[in-house]
Amino acid sequence: MLEIELLKLNNLQMFIEDTKVQDLHVSQHFGNAVLPAVLPFRLLDLYSCSGGAGYGYEQSGFIVTGIDIAPQPKHRGKFIQADAIEYLKANWHKYDAVHASPPCQAYSMASMQFRKAGKEYVDLIEPTRKALIETGLPYVIENVPGSPLINPFELCGAMFGLRTYRHRLFESNIELKAPFHPEHIAPNAKMGRPPKEGEFIQYVGHFSGVKMVQEMTGLHWLGQGELAQSIPPQYTKFIGQQLLLHLRGVHCW
Repeated sequence: MLEIELLKLNNLQMFIEDTKVQDLHVSQHFGNAVLPAVLPFRLLDLYSCSGGAGYGYEQSGFIVTGIDIAPQPKHRGKFIQADAIEYLKANWHKYDAVHASPPCQAYSMASMQFRKAGKEYVDLIEPTRKALIETGLPYVIENVPGSPLINPFELCGAMFGLRTYRHRLFESNIELKAPFHPEHIAPNAKMGRPPKEGEFIQYVGHFSGVKMVQEMTGLHWLGQGELAQSIPPQYTKFIGQQLLLHLRGVHCW
């Protein structure tokens, strides 16, 4: 069974590579069939922060617009400062798909000590899901392990050859697959010091090893604070490739 699933994922990746849009006005070929030429699809990146997730969707082929209630001076793409849910309700019809990363502090390990001390954090997962469902668009919700996502799948840095585990959950209203999850063999470096040879890095809070994370993720324009709030764009590139196939009406499972 494992071999079959690995073969399916390998075939999906090969198909994705074969059908990447090289020219937006040139038809794509799949076997003996010819897929019609397509204009670029537009993705809305809600709670974008500095655009780490959006960068992965850009790499997969989407035109991305980031939305965040706070100013994001290091966001490298198109960005609009606005309330995420209000913007979605007013502008969903301008987009083909939506990614949302609601604040995770209500469930993250990093904020647990503050929650135990009585601090309360806003939880926007449920209202965000409700607004997404109302649009009828394909959507992805990302959050940390322990968050109340519905039938989520998990992505891990080790799946993509990264020197970090950085588990994140993803919920969607379309079928999405995850790569094989390798066994965690490498130890995590202790917080506060750069990883030694053979160790993985945990880039949360005031972590050491900013340059390593920039090079590993490709998010070279982000600093320590922005990286600590980001997810590897390798995750959303992989998801975005599957979203594009769905939007083109191609089903590979």
